[in-house]
Amino acid sequence: MACATRWTRRTADVRTHSILLDVKNLNVHFQTPEGELQAVRDVRFSLRQGETLGVVGESGSGKSQTMLAMMGLLANNARAEGQVLFKGENILNLPMAQLNRVRGQKLAMIFQDPMTSLNPFLTVERQMTEVLQIHQNASRGQARAAALKMLEKLRIADPLRCLNSFPHQFSGGMRQRIMIAMALLSQPDVLIADEPTTALDVTVQAQIVALLRQLQQDQGTSIIMVTHDLGLVAGLSDQVMVMYGGRVMEHARADDIFYKTHHPYTRALLESVPRLEHADDELVAIPGMPPSLRNMPAGCPFAPRCARADSDCQRPAPLRALPNGAVDHWVSCHHTGGQT
Repeated sequence: MACATRWTRRTADVRTHSILLDVKNLNVHFQTPEGELQAVRDVRFSLRQGETLGVVGESGSGKSQTMLAMMGLLANNARAEGQVLFKGENILNLPMAQLNRVRGQKLAMIFQDPMTSLNPFLTVERQMTEVLQIHQNASRGQARAAALKMLEKLRIADPLRCLNSFPHQFSGGMRQRIMIAMALLSQPDVLIADEPTTALDVTVQAQIVALLRQLQQDQGTSIIMVTHDLGLVAGLSDQVMVMYGGRVMEHARADDIFYKTHHPYTRALLESVPRLEHADDELVAIPGMPPSLRNMPAGCPFAPRCARADSDCQRPAPLRALPNGAVDHWVSCHHTGGQT
């Protein structure tokens, strides 16, 4: 239970800070030849300075689309509704010129695949210095010096050679470090990391996590960690938001998510994680398949896979606070006994 103690202490520390990012009733729709599809429904959460939010769920749960909507990076056939309040200002659907003054400078994002996010035709220096030249009007010499310093901070061997090289000359772990360096160059207030350790071996994963922890401690950066890796969330997050079918199923402090779980989907996710102490046991899998956006259940999206589902689950369950005095513990389930 040592990890629970750490989470509680960190949360107590960051809760003294004001809310930096406040997302309210965020919805994302896609226009397709077959009609309109809704990928994200009424997502809401808040983030304080220096706090880490872990966003977990299976593929297709709406995690990445939520983040892309916040950053104004949705596909051309998508539209977003709701509010994304950054320091009290709604930045959702801002004109591009205004959004660019926030995006990249105050809000930065590390994408899932650094190989497709980095331009293969430009050197690392060109791609890194561009951030500072555009957002901070830095000269090329100033931007190059800052980029070199950031690579050194990220413990990249021979940073000068790195600047003069192209992305394909590096391993996946090195490319991910370069992406992190680019995102942190302008010292953003909020860093969104979308599956930052996917396809990396466990040693490199541990290095990336340690790096994010250190940078957060040094700069007070708030982090949103989007992942399906519950182990990664356990080691880094202050609060956790569990998504499924484009909706928030459960949202609470990290220790409450792991030790006081209330939603059947969250519990199923935790039970499906392999454990060393049960190495000889059969792996537990969640029965069924995630819902298709073209054929979403009328009620709770998890109902077709839930052992506790009954007739009540044929209608949507609103996200409600637990009535038992739990601090900031929200659940979307008819069998929890929550209150609005």
